[in-house]
Formats: sequence, C-alpha cells, structure tokens
Amino acid sequence: MGENKQYLSASRIKTLENCSWLYWCKYHLKLPDSTNDGAIRGSICHLIFECLLEERRKPLFDTIMKANDLESSPSIIRLVNKHLTREGAHTQENYDMIKKMVLVGLKNDFYCKGKALGIAEQKFDIVSENPPYRILGFIDKHAIDKKEGAVSIIDYKSSKSKFRGEELDSNPQAMMYSLAAKTLWPKVKKRLVQFLFLRFPRQPVQELEFTDDQLRGFEYYLSHIYEQINNFTEELAKSNYAKDNPKVHWLCGPAKSGWICPYQKPFDYYVLLDKDSRILQTAYEEDDLPKKKKGQTIEIRKYEGCPRFYSSNAEKNPNDPFDW
Repeated sequence: MGENKQYLSASRIKTLENCSWLYWCKYHLKLPDSTNDGAIRGSICHLIFECLLEERRKPLFDTIMKANDLESSPSIIRLVNKHLTREGAHTQENYDMIKKMVLVGLKNDFYCKGKALGIAEQKFDIVSENPPYRILGFIDKHAIDKKEGAVSIIDYKSSKSKFRGEELDSNPQAMMYSLAAKTLWPKVKKRLVQFLFLRFPRQPVQELEFTDDQLRGFEYYLSHIYEQINNFTEELAKSNYAKDNPKVHWLCGPAKSGWICPYQKPFDYYVLLDKDSRILQTAYEEDDLPKKKKGQTIEIRKYEGCPRFYSSNAEKNPNDPFDW
C-alpha cells in the first residue's frame, strides 16, 4: 500500500457515513474546527484516567475513592481547571459534570482487578493486504485475563446517549478494536469490548463480542470504505448530506439552540502550507498558526459554505455511493 494512502479510523468512518460533505471539510480541506464543550469534557476525563492508571499515582485514586469526591485531590482539580481554562470552557456546569463523570469511570473496576492491566492509550496501526485496508487508532484501556484467555478493551464515552439497535450490534469502533486485538494479542481468543458511558452512573457499560466470521465480513466492509476515501472527490462529497438524512440531520444544527455546523456558513481562514503546497494546519486567525519555517507559506482562503445550503444546484445524488 502506498505511503500516501488515507487510513481508516472509527471517527472517519462515522463522519463519512453521517455526512460526506463534513468528511470533505475535515479530512480534505482540513478546515479549522470549533471544539464543543462535550468534546472538551471528554478529553479532560480521558486525561485524568490516563494519569491515574500510572502506578505511582494510585495513592491519588485511593484518596478520591475514600472521599468519593474528586476535590479530595488538589492536583487533579488543578489539572481540570487548567484545561478548562485553556479551552475557554471553564463554567460551573462543565466543572461539575467532569467531577461526576470521572467518578463513574473510577468506580467501575478502574484497575481491572485480577487481570493484567495494559498501558493506557495503546496504539494500533494495522495494514491488511487481503482485503486491502489500513486502520489506525488508540485503545483507552485494556486488560488480559490469562486464566480465561480473554482481553477486555475499555473505551470511555462522554456522550449523552448510549448506542442502540444497529448502532450497537454492528458498531464499527468495537469491531475495529476487536480486529486490533487479534493483531496485538494473537494468542488471546476471547475479545470483549466495553463501552463505559460516563454520564450513566447506574448502568454505564455496554459490552460486545464478535466472532471471527463477523470480523472477516467487517474487513470487507473496511476495504470498501478504504477504496472510497482514497478515491474521494468533491463530487462524491456532495452526494450524502446530513441534512437529507432524518437520523442525523441534527448535525446541521437545530435553529432553536443557536448552534449550527461550523461548516455550514462561508468564512475566511488561514492555511499553513509546506514547500509542496500541502496543508499542514489551518486556523480562523493567522496568529493561531505556528510560526512558519523555511519553505513554508501562509495563505488566506475563503470557504464558500456547505453546498446543501449555499448552492442552487445542491440536489441530493440519487445514486448515493455511501448507501451500503
């Protein structure tokens, strides 16, 4: 496989399925994005879990659990405040939600008692030739039960709803983790994926397990998408708008909330390019870009807005290539 091939990840697949134009903006135009509060809370929770998984920080965990309060650890609270402030999201609501969400994660067998706990944020980069695809990602936490010959993969979720129906039963992220487990731990035959929803203290866990036959079928699905993203064009980007899908049209933004998709309206932005005119980074303001190095240039560009809203020719393609 060529080095310049696009790789697959769970977020890329989800974005592509939800809105092909959103995929075009994020991964081809690489437009700047505004991080929302939910994503910020999730990132901070993940950071705390990663820190507390280190053996030397277990006393912090013990202190928090004994008091049943994150504020019993001043160092963890400093970390929360620092990152909320840095992201411009330091509100009482975000602060209180993070405290509650972290406790949910810590109370659910955080150190995987009786199992061999692996490193946090385990990276996987899997290249398959038959069928052809490449997947890349990180596993929040995993533990191996040698007696049972099983590996448990734990993924923390900060979303306000759990998976349901097909979204759960055929979850691409869970299947991707299971494929990664086959490569990383080939001797382990039982692979369990647990989604731990931090906003559901009573029943936070959804667990999935897939057979080898199911994973083999998923590999052909990955191969199909892999071919699509590596032959992606602006024409294909206009074929599957979220606005035309009742299940995900909310991604465009409910008018009453005042929030809309960051790529719906036109705007100007700045681009840092390498010597071959490839995009290195983009930002709404030039000052937010890193200082350019030798051979690099900065340009100002205009984004014309989502064609579904700002083009008279924005009709949905009846031959939707993403309707698999």
